[in-house]
Amino acid sequence: MAETRVANTLVGIAGVHFVVSELSLRGLIALPTIRNTAGVDILVSNLEGSWHSNLQVKTSQRRVTFWPIGHKYEGWLGKNNYYVFVRYLPKEAKFEVFLESASRVVRETRKYMAECRDRGLKEWSPSWNLPKDKVECERLQRQWYEFGRSNM
Repeated sequence: MAETRVANTLVGIAGVHFVVSELSLRGLIALPTIRNTAGVDILVSNLEGSWHSNLQVKTSQRRVTFWPIGHKYEGWLGKNNYYVFVRYLPKEAKFEVFLESASRVVRETRKYMAECRDRGLKEWSPSWNLPKDKVECERLQRQWYEFGRSNM
């Protein structure tokens, strides 16, 4: 049976709603913003309102190792800002999630873009790359599973 390709906008919406549902099950208030709200895809808060966070979700329907993050990534910094990288695993029929702070995504993306320029490669849209190191990938997954739990 041939693999069906879903439109990118629908995949993105599925990723946002998956993240919202997971956070809601953790007892957090997770609200998706209106489509095309600059930067913030999900606003997250604990029930008391004493803690909040802003999430930018990047979703792929394949087992990718990088996610395009757009040219405005450097302007999306803040101690409560995070990227959630979601990829669909067709063989397991489930999402896999990685969480990283916006500041670290910016730092790593700047470094990667500079390396590409230094090697004379064509400039593409800025992307965040999943680390090749298994321990580092596990750290990113653990950050996702622990996100918000200490603030409830």
